Amino acid sequence: MPSRRRECAAFGLALAACVGGFLHEALFAGRVLSPADVLLVQASFRAPDAPPHEPANRLLMDPVLQFQPWLAFERAEIRAARLPAWNPFAGCGAPHIANGQSAVFDPLNWIVFLGPWPASLGWVAAARLWFAGMGAFLLARSWGLGIWGRWFAGLCFPFCGFLIVWLLYPVTPAAAWLPWLLLATDRAIRTPGVRSASLLALATGGVLVAGHVQTSAHVLLATGLLALWRLATEGARARAVAAWGVGIALGIAIASAQLVPLGEYLTKSPVWGERHREHPPFWKPTRPRVLEAACTALPYLYGSQRVGHPNLARGLGINNLNESAGGFAGLATLAWLAPLAAATTRRKSETRLLLALLGVGFLAAFKLPPVDNLLRALPVLGVTDNRRLTLWVAFALTFLGAIGIDAAARGARLSRRWSLAWAAAGLALLAGAVAAPAVAPAMRDRAERHYRDAAVPIDPAEASRRVERQVRAMLDFTPRYLATSGLALLAMAATAGLAGRRGSVARAVPPLLLAATLADLFAFGVGLNPAVDRSVQEYEPPTIARLREILTDGRRAIGVGEELPPNTLMRFGLADARNYDSIELTRSLDYFEPLYEATDEARSSRRTISWATVARALPRLREAAVGAVVAATPPPDPSQFAAVERVGDAWIALLDSPPRVELEGPGRATISPASTPSAIRVEVVAEAPARLVVRETWDAGWSATAGGEAIDVETRDGVFMSMRMPAGMRIVELTYRPAAARAGLAASACALAATLLGLTWRPRSGLMEGGLDGTEPAG
Repeated sequence: MPSRRRECAAFGLALAACVGGFLHEALFAGRVLSPADVLLVQASFRAPDAPPHEPANRLLMDPVLQFQPWLAFERAEIRAARLPAWNPFAGCGAPHIANGQSAVFDPLNWIVFLGPWPASLGWVAAARLWFAGMGAFLLARSWGLGIWGRWFAGLCFPFCGFLIVWLLYPVTPAAAWLPWLLLATDRAIRTPGVRSASLLALATGGVLVAGHVQTSAHVLLATGLLALWRLATEGARARAVAAWGVGIALGIAIASAQLVPLGEYLTKSPVWGERHREHPPFWKPTRPRVLEAACTALPYLYGSQRVGHPNLARGLGINNLNESAGGFAGLATLAWLAPLAAATTRRKSETRLLLALLGVGFLAAFKLPPVDNLLRALPVLGVTDNRRLTLWVAFALTFLGAIGIDAAARGARLSRRWSLAWAAAGLALLAGAVAAPAVAPAMRDRAERHYRDAAVPIDPAEASRRVERQVRAMLDFTPRYLATSGLALLAMAATAGLAGRRGSVARAVPPLLLAATLADLFAFGVGLNPAVDRSVQEYEPPTIARLREILTDGRRAIGVGEELPPNTLMRFGLADARNYDSIELTRSLDYFEPLYEATDEARSSRRTISWATVARALPRLREAAVGAVVAATPPPDPSQFAAVERVGDAWIALLDSPPRVELEGPGRATISPASTPSAIRVEVVAEAPARLVVRETWDAGWSATAGGEAIDVETRDGVFMSMRMPAGMRIVELTYRPAAARAGLAASACALAATLLGLTWRPRSGLMEGGLDGTEPAG
């Protein structure tokens, strides 16, 4: 047997090879890990009469519109030695650090901040998968798993459904910390001390600054369950409780730079109330997601929004792939290894814990009572999206699979009834593959009805094309997928049967199952997050080039219908009057309320905009320095606009709006080139007393000086900023320094310093933390 260090190094290299193979196009083929081709479906990005573009994965809009532009913005600010506190490109300006998903303080994002853009997008994703796998390997080793088990856990967890479907979102960065939190919790409880608490604090702080508070809450809840489990089964000790509690509290303090501004931002946004409205009371039953639960075994059962796949989920009225397939950990893991672990090691403490996590996660994720009701009754969890508890499902299945493969290596077998069940399921899937074409007419009817009743009207010819594409994809993909899955189950049944009769086959079961599981996970995940040519990532269509000419003096633009969704323009350094974040300032939403169609949707800038609502909101759009409106069709009444142009396949309506900064009165005001996103510098020449208007969203963090002396910042129309200017020439500087961000940074610095000091702690007595007189603890 290799030494622990040599095995760890060998595993790290093997895991790196797997990650490199999984992301090979982005890492070694000169492509960019980005679904940027989703933009090419818009009229603004295509030439007239060009054939419709089908993106590699139509679902992945958020990374393109939100997270990639944010990372590029943060990278520019960090490289300029500035903290990206304010984002001037979205929503007429909005807090950036405070939005909860910007992840400015995520340590792995420094790969992007310091590396080449956009190639570093692939490398940071690879680093996250490797980090998750190493954590799973070390956790499995600490739990006493054998070599097959720990390698299975470490190689399979980073490629499970949850981490892959959310790889380009801030969700995976938070989920990757789960094994590390559990490992640190075990250490804090079993060998309590200053260093153990400090390691737990670092892991807790890491998950909280990763950029997704909901997933962080789910990770911390699993951590708390493990702590309670250990204390209940191994005996509660005051020192262990203190070490764990101090570690968690200190970790929360480390994340204060992220959490304190977020908490303040939530008080200024309607999102908390909207989430409460969306979630029914805990005593009220909700519709279970029974159909989606099948995706834990067959993730593409209902297709997906990948090119060449049918999107059956939409026709059936169920959630998309990201929300339904997160619990996938390989068919062999679910059908063979996890049951083997439950049957042979049910008395093992970790097995019981994993079965509890699996059950609770499954019931909560798929909205099954009573767990769904219980979570909705709890603070914070009552308004989180608990569909994401498929993380627990994927994690528990992976580690049960690791325990099961160890059992298989020792010769343990399931009863013959399991093999018969696999064979029966395999035959049923083969029958489904044969029968699938018979449902094509019903599929066509559902698709036609969907596009006919769409909230945003679709051209009949385009709707017909989409219907035929869906039907063709279903006839091509679904039978093949069902047949492949059925044959896999039959192969499992045959292998189990041979293993019971031949010792050579039984000895080959662990490597066969590991290889089969990795192949299954790779077949699911490779290409799900596409890598595009760099020319696609950096493509700037004529519409954007024309907007650069129009949007001078800080003016903004918006899109109508499906054109230029919020935050698209930030990719090109242009400003949008709308925001794309789930948290938005109430005053901004109130101001732009006439711009949106009246629906029962949550209040956000993602609501539908039409030419009718644009006409209704024209005075406010002009006051917000909106200089252009882009749409796939011309405005019904062109006379309402200064001019209307057709550029490519899109239409641009120009508004005679004032600039972002204006002096109302005799004189002029000019934005200095020395301005930054969080510090607006204006050169003012006032020939008489006047008012300086800055059409940037007002927030309590803004302050102003004129000629070095503090002046009052007043609100204009309840949303923008204005200042009284006496006659004369002066430099006006507006600076965004929110008190919450300053307090959070100070708390984080103190907590991090205390944590680092704790890591260097060495007790003076002979009772060392690692054991008596420096001996290592067992295991």
